[in-house]
Amino acid sequence: MRGCRLFREFEERELHELMPWCSLVRLNQGEPLWRVGDDTFAFHHIVRGLVELRRMKGAELTLMAFFGPTECPAVSAVLERKRYGADAVVASADLVALSIRAEPLLARMKTDPRIAIAMNHALLAQMRLLHGKVDVMSAGTVAQRLALFFLNLADRFGDEHEDGETVIPFGLSRQQVATYINARVETVIRALSVWRREGLLLTHRDRIVLPHAQALTDSLAA
Repeated sequence: MRGCRLFREFEERELHELMPWCSLVRLNQGEPLWRVGDDTFAFHHIVRGLVELRRMKGAELTLMAFFGPTECPAVSAVLERKRYGADAVVASADLVALSIRAEPLLARMKTDPRIAIAMNHALLAQMRLLHGKVDVMSAGTVAQRLALFFLNLADRFGDEHEDGETVIPFGLSRQQVATYINARVETVIRALSVWRREGLLLTHRDRIVLPHAQALTDSLAA
């Protein structure tokens, strides 16, 4: 709870008062945090792992967004008490999320400005995420979309080491990346192979490494 942005300004005593509203959710890869059409009964703060929001239209899959540690997906839907408009599926090996019952939190928000401010910050963060998605999709070539996608992940989740290396603490399949940036898997594989040889980006099962993020940024202008 201490790591949840919604409770960042709360004292220890207050966190204990809020504990009955909260529970931990543990899921494995491929399991849903929720399905399209489900009721929005809770906020979900991601503690560990990665969730992808996706929609199926016939046989076509669209990846709308990724959410990772410290983020709360679909805040606006919960605030408006709408049903979910997309599936939220675990994209990492596992997921731990703090589920916070919406009804009592929304009731307290009317008298506690700290919650209202935290909600505003969460909404602004998701607006930035949406703008980032638009930036990726309008970046131009597949290589440019790919570079901007990984730089966006590095900005949100990356851990910069003293030697300048940035590590994103999860891996993604080639198919996930290709679907998100609307490219063929073969094209993504070729681009990643070139970057690996040039030392621009290394992908592993459990992490993504940018040896020098500025070099990848410079490639956008190439």
